[in-house]
Amino acid sequence: MKSIYFMILSFLFVQCTDRNDTIGYSFDICQDLCLKEITYPEILGDPMQVVKKDSILFINDYFGDSLIHVYNLNSNKVERKLVSKGNGPNELIPPLEIQLQKDKLWILSRPLRSLYNISLPETTPFNCGVVKSESDCFVVLPDDKIVFSGFWNNRYAFSDISDLQDVKEFGDYPNFWNEEYSIPQHVKAMFHQCRFAVNEKRLKLVSCSYFVLEIFDVIENAEPKLAFRKQLGKYEYDYIATEQIRTKMKEGCDLATIDVVATDDYLYLLMQDLNNRKNRNIAVIDWSGNPVKLLKSGMRILCFVIDEKEQKGYCLVEDEVIKLMSFDLNNTTAHS
Repeated sequence: MKSIYFMILSFLFVQCTDRNDTIGYSFDICQDLCLKEITYPEILGDPMQVVKKDSILFINDYFGDSLIHVYNLNSNKVERKLVSKGNGPNELIPPLEIQLQKDKLWILSRPLRSLYNISLPETTPFNCGVVKSESDCFVVLPDDKIVFSGFWNNRYAFSDISDLQDVKEFGDYPNFWNEEYSIPQHVKAMFHQCRFAVNEKRLKLVSCSYFVLEIFDVIENAEPKLAFRKQLGKYEYDYIATEQIRTKMKEGCDLATIDVVATDDYLYLLMQDLNNRKNRNIAVIDWSGNPVKLLKSGMRILCFVIDEKEQKGYCLVEDEVIKLMSFDLNNTTAHS
């Protein structure tokens, strides 16, 4: 299996900018979050994602006999678990990638390349077919298209959900580091692995990797059109390109962005902290790509979700044990 090994050994140099042709973001507003632990009745192994629908959190956990925990915030109980681990019918092998679109939970088993969805509140997965072997992360668009990152000649690919093998590629890999022009595409694909988010109201697609943020316009029956691209930090990397591709950041790189969440009003980027690289903060960005504020957590957030209507966030935090925590977007204090 292709894998990536990385080490981040630098401090972040953030430049003043409100344009997409300069490196990094600076924030006039910097606030401290007040994270509160939610008592979780079970032990979580290695949570990779959390998504929310109404009062339900769906937690994608790498370990365990069942891979998706369904947690009710009102009752503080794990109502059920979805997707058993294995090779049998309706069983999947982790790591999984999950996406929530309206009333459907989409699930991709990367090792099996199998795509499923569950029509909530049902619990039985429906097999949508096998995706191309080059596929990695994915996101479902409002027009029943699906976009993949992965090991393509171009940076992304998309297809109709009804025909997962008929893909069209689009986009280009970043070349912000001068030496990247001579680096093989599949190596750049490994280093610039990205996470996706979608804004169905604005018809926007977001891709975020360690050092690059891209916003696309979603166009019906056509490939997404790039509207905004920004380099989030300076980077260089070493690589080994054999049967197993490995990339490793060089000393002197800026700090990385780990994840992205989209809401109707903002983008939320999970970024490493300047003073303690193990901790992660949440950068709030508007849909024009401008900085709004930086929310400092003081903790190592693994994954998170934002409910803008409730003005609350939920996250999994790595401490002595994995903790489920919440924070109120309106209950922050000025960072000193």
